[in-house]
This record gives sequence, structure tokens and C-alpha cells, in this order.
Amino acid sequence: MADHILHTRISRKDRKLVDKVMMFACVVAPLFVLPQLFQIFSNHDATNVSITTWVSFALFAFIYLLYGIVHRLKPLIITNILWLIVELAAVAGILIYG
Repeated sequence: MADHILHTRISRKDRKLVDKVMMFACVVAPLFVLPQLFQIFSNHDATNVSITTWVSFALFAFIYLLYGIVHRLKPLIITNILWLIVELAAVAGILIYG
């Protein structure tokens, strides 16, 4: 029977590499929100920023965080804690300056 991508074994070395890349992505991805936060807080203006969008992002990050906790998935836990921090900061900025 022919192997395909879903049934091939991944070496321990390759798995560790993927884990390292994932941990890097978990930390770096939420940093891309910082320019939006900088705009909101430095200009004291959030009139063109959607609170519905940011509350939705935070809600789903919370759901993903719970999933990560239940399944003990460290990368999912870390990234969604970071996402919640930046998303709730955006919501706070919108409430203050919107």
C-alpha cells in the first residue's frame, strides 16, 4: 500500500524543528498588531477601528486558548494568551478613544 503525506513518519529531528518554528510564530504573530495599537494610543483616535472585529478576535482567541488548555498544547496556549493581550488592548483603546 502506498504511503502518502498523512501516513509518513516524521523524524524526531524534523518534529523538533517544526516545534521551534511554531514557537517562534506563536510569539511573533501577535506583534504584528502593535502598529495598530500604536496608532490608536499615540493619536488618541480609534474612530475608524471596528470594535466588533476586535471583540470577535478576542472571543475566538479565548476559545482557542481554552482548547489549548484542555489538550495541553503549549504553542496554542502561548499564542492565544498573547493574542488576547493585544486584542483586549485594542478593545480598550477603541473604548477610550473611539
